[in-house]
Amino acid sequence: MIPQLFKRKLNNFFNRRGRETLPVVFGWRRIYVLPSKAGWFFSVIWFLMMLAGLNFNNNMSLMLVFLLFGLAQVILHKTFFNMRNVRIEQINAEPVFLGEDVTLHLSVTADHDKWQIRTENQLSTDVCNITQGLNELKLLIHSKHRGMQAVDRIKLFTRFPLGLFTVWVYCLPQESVLIYPKPESPCPDFPHHGGQEGAKSTTSKGEELSGIRNYRPGDPIRDIAWKKTAQSNQTWVKEFNQTQGKNLLFDFSQLAMGHIESKLSRITAWVLAAEQQQVEYQVLLPGFDSGMANGERHKHNCLKAMSLFQSNDSSYSNGGDSSLG
Repeated sequence: MIPQLFKRKLNNFFNRRGRETLPVVFGWRRIYVLPSKAGWFFSVIWFLMMLAGLNFNNNMSLMLVFLLFGLAQVILHKTFFNMRNVRIEQINAEPVFLGEDVTLHLSVTADHDKWQIRTENQLSTDVCNITQGLNELKLLIHSKHRGMQAVDRIKLFTRFPLGLFTVWVYCLPQESVLIYPKPESPCPDFPHHGGQEGAKSTTSKGEELSGIRNYRPGDPIRDIAWKKTAQSNQTWVKEFNQTQGKNLLFDFSQLAMGHIESKLSRITAWVLAAEQQQVEYQVLLPGFDSGMANGERHKHNCLKAMSLFQSNDSSYSNGGDSSLG
């Protein structure tokens, strides 16, 4: 209980500025300093040397002790100013599907050369030298939910030049990244209500039996091959062929599944499969009609609409760029 309370208070202290609009400049008031593991070891050795010098009244030993103390002060000064006035100019990230890791591209710069500026979390670590122009750091974060996911607190730190001190800063940016719904796997057959304009043979609901396959969640009970199922330890389902149009309709209201996330997951899988087969398709959601088309822009609009469907984020539209920046 006490450690959790302390951790919460500490997080509130680090996040006291709230979410910030980029660019963010890290002035001296935002910089934290502590000895590193090597620095603590150096401090212990230095203290023991000082005690030995005082105990034996050894002037050469004391001179070395004060020389090392002065060296530590210079290193602290250099490490502190190596982080001062570093700027995060922008953060970019491409949309990903739920369950995948998001790659954040941090564009950093400074007025003067900075060395060994690092960022890290539980998933990744990266380092760069800021010499001239914009420099990039990459950081991975988990995708937690579909829709617009806020970027977690970012930590930059450095131990340049000798690693005796760790100097770090925090930033809680206002940016968010778009998370697409997780596609259903394996991808189910295209819906039987989706054929328009022309003929194309697909494996879907029809009248002519074409074979059997393994059962997938959502398959109707009437399609189960009971005789084959009784002879094995698996559940088998009958597959049928029908003549389906070259254009496909993915209608949210036509899906029999009760859970919204399951419906969006299935439509997402259909959209990806339709793009792979280079056929035109249309996505219908309550309040959203994508129109009949295909291509990367059309796919992005459909996936974005499903990402923001009934979420706490702003309403979806047919346009807009989801990448951070």
